[in-house]
Amino acid sequence: MRIVHAANLQLDKDGAHLWNQDQKIHHGLVRLGHFVYPFSINDRARMLSPFGGKSLGKKPANRALIETCRNVHPDVLLLGHAQYITAETLLEIRRILPEIRIGLWYVDPLWDDEATQHLRDRLQVLDALFCSTGGSLLEALARPNCPAAFIPTAVDAGIECHRAFETAEADFLHDFLFFGRDKGEPARRALLQELERRLPDLKSGIYGCLDRPGIFGWEKEQIIRRSKLALNLSRRADVSLYSSSRIGELMGNGILALTPRGAGLEELYAEDEIVYFDGADELVEKIRHYATHSQERTAIARKGWERNHRDYNGTAVAGFITALTTRDDAWKQAPWAAHVYGA
Repeated sequence: MRIVHAANLQLDKDGAHLWNQDQKIHHGLVRLGHFVYPFSINDRARMLSPFGGKSLGKKPANRALIETCRNVHPDVLLLGHAQYITAETLLEIRRILPEIRIGLWYVDPLWDDEATQHLRDRLQVLDALFCSTGGSLLEALARPNCPAAFIPTAVDAGIECHRAFETAEADFLHDFLFFGRDKGEPARRALLQELERRLPDLKSGIYGCLDRPGIFGWEKEQIIRRSKLALNLSRRADVSLYSSSRIGELMGNGILALTPRGAGLEELYAEDEIVYFDGADELVEKIRHYATHSQERTAIARKGWERNHRDYNGTAVAGFITALTTRDDAWKQAPWAAHVYGA
């Protein structure tokens, strides 16, 4: 098929965010054999703004997407985090191309009504919606014309190209890692402080939190590759199937991930593929255990790496997205196909 993928390829980051979902889904579409025309929404808005800011470039970016679809004549328009693209723009594209199918993927959480209003505003003009949250929050977005489907975090063998479980003991820099932010997250900050206080003999690598700088791009990959364990801490652990996209980045690079119970991730990852914990006491215990038991750690990390690259790779996710958007029953073969509402 011909596909216009209107997402945020973050060209302004100069490669620092090479791991973003936009790139992985885009690569997956190409690997499936489609012609995929990239339309980087935010970058296009900056280019079309008189002062280089996104806000003043919104309207011209919408006009540019209409013209792009007119020129490319795609079978599918796939939107990714397309807050700037209006429902009116999508209606105009449908007027020009009556046979087009339009899907939208979104990998931020669904519990913030204000942040997700743009999704509800577009449901009547979409053919399918794809989110990294499941359960009742996802089901509430399904419409007769627009099924709402869960998608897992995608990995890409060209991006998540490391195998931390093969790193020699002498080469490790950190016993445990966390990448993220604690601004506005006092519970996360308190947990990280507690871990360092209770595990003084282990080498922690905390980036972007506790008033420490973040780390990105190639340098971040080297830290993951040379660390034993990593924490997958999301803003909430009580929402069905939701996880920060860092879970794929970590496990896809072969590091053992520790994640809190509560989100039902057991449906995606078995107990021998990831380490689950309940509360700080159990987390401290498991960090210490796996940091000092290399055979157990590497066995679980390897299985988690295999699961991600086999079942949750960008090609599989892209195939699921295109199949459901075009009403090809092939979507039913996905391991997560039970989490589709309204199809």
